[in-house]
Amino acid sequence: MCGLLLLMGQQSVVIAADEAEQRPVRIAIVNMAGLLENAPQSKAADAQLKLDFVPRERRLEADQKAIRQLEDELSTSIQSGVLPDLEKVEGQRKLRDLQRTYAREMEDFREAVRLARDTAIGALQAEIVQAIVEVREREKIDLVLRESNYIVASDRIDMTAQVMQHLEQKFQAKAAATPATGKQE
Repeated sequence: MCGLLLLMGQQSVVIAADEAEQRPVRIAIVNMAGLLENAPQSKAADAQLKLDFVPRERRLEADQKAIRQLEDELSTSIQSGVLPDLEKVEGQRKLRDLQRTYAREMEDFREAVRLARDTAIGALQAEIVQAIVEVREREKIDLVLRESNYIVASDRIDMTAQVMQHLEQKFQAKAAATPATGKQE
């Protein structure tokens, strides 16, 4: 029985090899950087990042403006000599505390933006790779190379436009399936 299964397995390999010999090998290239930059999913991710982080960024800008204003007021008061030493020390301490707090919040903000961006890019890359696989299977392409893995190639084998179209179709289908949500205030 084991010999029969082995023989059947070898026959299927031979048949598959015969079919492969009859069909020419198809190779394509894809511009990943272009897809990452121009895919509608990328633009939607950028818009979502802005939507998520603009309020916090504006608050940090307002905090920075308030710190500058306090700094200017303190400097003016010190230069005019009308500020008693105790109030001068207290004002400088308060200013340093605000500056430290602002610096920490700004670093936290930058880290949150980096993390969100990296997460979005990772998800987008996975979606693009999946789209490339789907187009490759649909078009019966044997090998797909990234734009950075070859020296020169004909435009005839560039499948970037096909993958972009596939990504756009998937984006539109997802947008049509997702009900529009409005913010309730």
